[in-house]
Amino acid sequence: MKRFFRKALVGMARVAAVLIVFLIFFYAEENWRGARDWAAYQKEMQARGETLDLRELAPLGKPEDDLSKVPIYAELYEENDENRMGKHSDRRPRIREVDPYLDPSPPYAKSAGKLTDLVSWQKYYQSVPEASHVTDSSGTPAEDVLKALAQYDSILNEIDQAVSNPNAYWPIDYEHPLWGFLGGISSSGAILRVVELRAVAHLENSEPALAEREFLFSINLGRPSIKGCFAVNYLSLASITKRSDDILSEGLRRHSWSDAQLREMELALASSDMLALGSNSLCLERAGFIQTIKVEQEMNADVVGYAGRYSPYYYRLSLFNLPLSRLRPSGWWNQDRVNLCRATQVHLDAINLSQGTLDAAKFPRDPMWTRTDRDESTTISTWRAIYTPISSLASDSFDNFGFDIAKAETYRRLARLACRLEEYRLAHAQYPEQLDDLPDLPAHLNQEVLSEHPLRYQRKGDGYLLYSVGWNQKDNGGVGAIDDGEGDWPWPRPSF
Repeated sequence: MKRFFRKALVGMARVAAVLIVFLIFFYAEENWRGARDWAAYQKEMQARGETLDLRELAPLGKPEDDLSKVPIYAELYEENDENRMGKHSDRRPRIREVDPYLDPSPPYAKSAGKLTDLVSWQKYYQSVPEASHVTDSSGTPAEDVLKALAQYDSILNEIDQAVSNPNAYWPIDYEHPLWGFLGGISSSGAILRVVELRAVAHLENSEPALAEREFLFSINLGRPSIKGCFAVNYLSLASITKRSDDILSEGLRRHSWSDAQLREMELALASSDMLALGSNSLCLERAGFIQTIKVEQEMNADVVGYAGRYSPYYYRLSLFNLPLSRLRPSGWWNQDRVNLCRATQVHLDAINLSQGTLDAAKFPRDPMWTRTDRDESTTISTWRAIYTPISSLASDSFDNFGFDIAKAETYRRLARLACRLEEYRLAHAQYPEQLDDLPDLPAHLNQEVLSEHPLRYQRKGDGYLLYSVGWNQKDNGGVGAIDDGEGDWPWPRPSF
C-alpha cells in the first residue's frame, strides 16, 4: 500500500513538473509573441507616418482656453471632484438650472415636418408655478415663451461668451482618457432645448436676426468638442447639430432668412466636416484605448471580468471567482493592442475622404437594443473575452459608430443644400428643377455618403423633397424611420 502511494506521489510530481515546465514555456512564448507583434505593428505605423500617441493627436491648448476653468463650467468640475472624494455639497451648479421643462409634463414633441407649437408651450408655462410671472400674461405665445425663458438669460449669456472663443476646448485626461469627466459636454442637451425654443419664438416674432444669433450659439456650443473629438464628443456634436438643423428648418419653412443670413449659416455648417471628424475620432479612440490598456495592465484590472459579462459562458470558466486577467500572459495585453489597432484600421479604411464616402459593409451594425444577455450570436465569445477583451468590446462599439458618422455627415450636406435652395428661391422666386441648377456646388455636397450617387431631390409645388437613402441603402421615397434602423434620411430631420 505504501509502495502504491509512493508511486502515485511520484507520478503526480512528474505530472506537476511537466505542467510547470509547459506553463513556463507557454507564458514565455506568448509574452515573446505578443511583444514581437506589438513592436512590428508600431514599426509599421511609424513607416506610414501615423502616430498612436494621444498627446500628438489631441494636444491641449492654452490654459486660458480651457473651458473647465471658466466659472460657469468650473462649478461642474468642482462638483465632480467633491463627489469623487465623498463630499456632497448643497451647492448646485448654475448650469443645471437651465431646462425648458419646468415639470414632468411638458408639451408634446414636434411632429416631423411641422412647426413648433408655441401655443402649447404658452399654455404650459402659464400652468406651472415655476413660470408664475407668465400666468397672468396676455402676450402672444412667442412673447410668453421668451418671458418664461428669460430667467436663464444671464447663464446662457455666460455660456455663449465662453464657447464663442474659437480656441476653447474641453480638457483631456491623458492618463485615463476614456474615464474622464464629460463636464460641460453632458450638459448641452437642456441648454440646446432652450436655445432652440428661443430661436423659434424670435422667428415667430419676426426677429430673424435674433434667431440667427441662437443658431450660431448652437453651432458654437459644439465647436469645443471638435478639439480632442473622441466618440462621445462626436455623438454630442451630432446631437447639437440636430438642434441647429431644427432652428434652420423652422426659419426656412417660414421663409424668414435673408440671403446674407443663409450664407453665414451655411458657412458655419461647413466649418465641421463630419466625415473627416469621424475618421479623426476613430484615431483618437484607438490611441485612448491603447493608453487605457496600459493603465489597466499596470493596475492588473479585471478587464476579462468586464468583457465576460457579454459572454453567456464566462462565469462557468471563472472558477473560485478568480479574476482571469491575473492569469493571462502579459503578451496577451500586447495582442489586445494589436487586434484593437487592426480592427480600427478596417473602419478607418472604410472612410474615403477624397471621395466623401463611407463603406457601410465595413461597419456591421448591431444596435444595442437587439442584444440579449443570453443571445450567444450577439455576444463576445468566451475565448475573445479572455484573450483580447478590450479590443473585442471596442470593435463592437466601433461597428455602430459608422452609422452615426454617415448620418451626421448626410445631414450636414442636406442642411447646407437647404440653405442654397432657399438662396435660389430668393433669387428666382422658385426652387430649382434639379440640384445641379445650384451654382458653385462644392465637391461631394450633392452626393450620398454611403455611395457616390446624387442626393434625392424633387421639386414639389411651392416646396421640394430632399433626402438621402438610409443605412439599408433602400429608397423609401423620403420616408424616415422611428428606430433609425430602416428608412431614409429626409430633410428636414424627422422629430420623433
